Amino acid sequence: MRVKFITAIYNNLYGTDLGGRPSRVEHYKWSLLSLLKMTNADFLCYTSEDEIDELKNFFYVQNKITNSKLEFRVFNLRKTKFSSLINNIKNIEATKKSDRCIEIQYSKFHWWWNEDKSYDYYYWIDAGLSHCGIIPNKYLDMKLNSYRKYFESTLFNNNFLFNLIKKTGDSFYVIRKENSKYYWSRTVDKKWYKNYDSSYHVIGGLFGGKSDKWDVIVSLFENYVKKIMETDRVLVQEEVIMSLMNANHKELFINDDFDIWWTRDSKPKDLDISYFEDKKCFYHIIEKLNTSYE
Repeated sequence: MRVKFITAIYNNLYGTDLGGRPSRVEHYKWSLLSLLKMTNADFLCYTSEDEIDELKNFFYVQNKITNSKLEFRVFNLRKTKFSSLINNIKNIEATKKSDRCIEIQYSKFHWWWNEDKSYDYYYWIDAGLSHCGIIPNKYLDMKLNSYRKYFESTLFNNNFLFNLIKKTGDSFYVIRKENSKYYWSRTVDKKWYKNYDSSYHVIGGLFGGKSDKWDVIVSLFENYVKKIMETDRVLVQEEVIMSLMNANHKELFINDDFDIWWTRDSKPKDLDISYFEDKKCFYHIIEKLNTSYE
């Protein structure tokens, strides 16, 4: 069983016409290093020409990761599939202040067309997914005397990988956040839905499935993106498109659902601990994937 994770690290986008999260250099590196404990999978990481040498030094030289286990590939985000459409709509000044990059979001799907389909399963995973904001301290190596302790988690391992594949089966796996009682995100105009339902919001941090499922999913995603951009003249996050797809094409997906992002360790200080008693946190999904799925 061959498995490949695709991800990306672009650290210098905040304040540019692309937009992106600021000050994430160490976050992304240490988090991705933690994810690499899934040693039975290979990883591909897209990045910029300016960053690739630093990343190769960190992973290949300092941490002895082989380039067969983790490949870096340069990609210019200003040459994405829908660049011309995006640039005709994008508000540049607002984007400079934004912490999200629409080009990376859409490329999570576009990059699929670069694959030779030689792996049995493919997953997208955000390089920064392993962090203390969504993983409780009991699953972090808080004994480390460095910034790494906030990202080094025991949850991402080969047992997690095995159960992720088992859970996925012949479907396309996505994780959804409850979006009505515990609101997280707006959606697209109701006209795009077969039967309007915004009660769940698909997250873009981890998704995927069998190689033969990706063509359909990516083509569907790209068709929705193009039609919505051309018709409504808006740029919407990849998660919003994924949520629309999940609602309109239920037969394609298998879902894991959660209520809230916070853990008891990362909650706002004024939030009472009782708040968590009847809620499923994001990490509970990762925790479950470390046990088994029947």
